[in-house]
Amino acid sequence: MKIKIKTLSPVYIGSGNEISPLEYFIKDGKFYRVDVDNLFSSPDFKPMMEKFIDQAKRERKISEILPLNLLEKHMLYSIEVSPLNTQFNPIQVKEYTKSAGRVYIPGSSLKGSILSGVLENILSQKKITKLENFDNLLGITLSEIKKENQIDTGKFLRWLDIRDSDLKKPEYSLELSLIKIVGAKRGGLLPVLYETLKKDVEFETEIVSHSKYNEEEILQFADQFYRKVYQKEREFARGKNIILPEIPSNSYLLRIGQGSTAWSTSFFILAGELGIKNYYIKRPKIQKITGPPVTRKLSSGSTPMGWIAIQKFS
Repeated sequence: MKIKIKTLSPVYIGSGNEISPLEYFIKDGKFYRVDVDNLFSSPDFKPMMEKFIDQAKRERKISEILPLNLLEKHMLYSIEVSPLNTQFNPIQVKEYTKSAGRVYIPGSSLKGSILSGVLENILSQKKITKLENFDNLLGITLSEIKKENQIDTGKFLRWLDIRDSDLKKPEYSLELSLIKIVGAKRGGLLPVLYETLKKDVEFETEIVSHSKYNEEEILQFADQFYRKVYQKEREFARGKNIILPEIPSNSYLLRIGQGSTAWSTSFFILAGELGIKNYYIKRPKIQKITGPPVTRKLSSGSTPMGWIAIQKFS
């Protein structure tokens, strides 16, 4: 099945890297990423290299060390700063994942998100009484959805393939977002800078089911689960300055990347449906779960992250 993905709120899928304030600057509401390798090989920079290395030990911002007209000659890309996020101190920026400098949605992220919906659906139907080892729960689920002629079971079953999406330029698809973590241990809203996919960016990819359920049925499982997640988030948002995205008609709802809350990444909804109050999940370490999620990542302090809509097309 060919599918189209549309972002409904900012989405962050991390590369594992962070961008230092010595690698970017903000000007006129835009975030500029400096091509440091290109800068260091530039003849114009060589007379300033010693000064830069010395001052970089004390200064946090590259724009306070080097002239902007030099930096602007050595750019990787520039992206808009989310309108409500124009005031912040220079801090590390968490980088969005890229391939050859282009932005995409990894198939693995989509598959992992869909798996949460499939797990909830199948394990709820099975009316299991214990939530313990994740591998065991995954094995139960995949045994239920495998085709009759499939021999391999458990977590190694090839049940779904999703290829990485098409590639987009950062300038078109990304923005710099100030994400505030609600419920952080220090209290209040802990601010973090992220490169995120903007709202209303569209990607295309393909999904192939190798289970007894076709692609549409698999997406229906995921949609049913994430609408329950959406309802939980709506209940949490009531009376607060939190704005949930509108869900487009004729689409499957999904949540991916960081900020998707424990409702959609753990077993809270399933445990509630089955009446299981306390449980241990070994994934990857034993963790006792006794209540609802305690932290949320909100763009601009008000917009939940990670919501996307999926539609099939020919």
